[in-house]
Amino acid sequence: MKKVLLGVSMGLLALIIGIFTNHYSQEKNYYFRDKTFKDIENIPLTSEFCQLRDGSINMSNSLTSTSIISDNTYVCSKLNTKELANQLIQEDSLSQKEGCPLEITSIEETLIQKYGITAVNLCEMDVEFARELEQVFEKIYNEYPAARGYLTNITLKNESMIRSGVIASFSPIFTFADINDSKYQLVVKTQMFLSSSYFLNKERLSVATHDASVSGHFPKNATIYSPIAHEMGHYLSFVALLKSYEVDSILLIDKDSYSTLLEIGVESKSGNFSRSILEEAYQKYKEDTNTNLSLDDWRGKISNYALAKDNSGNYIYDETIAEAFHDVYLNNEQANVASIYIVNALKERLQ
Repeated sequence: MKKVLLGVSMGLLALIIGIFTNHYSQEKNYYFRDKTFKDIENIPLTSEFCQLRDGSINMSNSLTSTSIISDNTYVCSKLNTKELANQLIQEDSLSQKEGCPLEITSIEETLIQKYGITAVNLCEMDVEFARELEQVFEKIYNEYPAARGYLTNITLKNESMIRSGVIASFSPIFTFADINDSKYQLVVKTQMFLSSSYFLNKERLSVATHDASVSGHFPKNATIYSPIAHEMGHYLSFVALLKSYEVDSILLIDKDSYSTLLEIGVESKSGNFSRSILEEAYQKYKEDTNTNLSLDDWRGKISNYALAKDNSGNYIYDETIAEAFHDVYLNNEQANVASIYIVNALKERLQ
């Protein structure tokens, strides 16, 4: 196991949590722009030792909005097992399913049971569209079984006006609950968000993905389903990072594991881990082809967004990995050769 940072302040932990929360949404141009529960009020919440904090907001900015609140947070007097942490996430999800169609809750349950996802909330989605999205997850999880068990939530989300062009996003760490208001003891969610303004409006989503694919911003042949593949590329890259630290879960953080989380946060923020995957793939390609292409020219052939930069002008190397994964998902052996080499390198890190 990699050396763990010691003696780091609690304030720095909060900083790293912020890094994780914002790391995948700081680029100049976001990747994706332009059963009824009869006894829902009687769900046996862990409320004897957890309380919902004030201030959770459902921000709706369009007619196609969801009732789901994805940023609820809790404070708990005790929560000392992963089972209880999962239970709290599940109960928060279940408490928001009142009135959701049986067909949708059945699809949600399929995703939960098949792929080890803790909670899924797709309440207002078109049923057939939701079924088609489930097939995307099925294809990816079947090919990448190492992905099972880390993703806690897939949920519709209302984006703010600032992020109104975001179709989908991945949040590696969201501080869902504090135990005794301690910064050392946390329940963490790892989430995939589907923007309600797109996933509840297939026409808008179709226009956005088609135009971006034709322009070269996305890989060729992008569809209304393939944004999921891009975000799963981010997710798999994060799982590979966790595996490099021999970490099998970040669901429940305590005093013994918080410093490891800090080190993972620094590594993720720096982009060094993602770049190491790219360089490994690039070196293998050079050995096979004797290419004169630079790393940036090579990976830039995947799509325009494979060379995305943050607001400070620094490359976001993880976007290249996500774009490569997106490309291979769409085009298989017809994908750009750089994408194939990058995805192969990612697979090695997931073993």
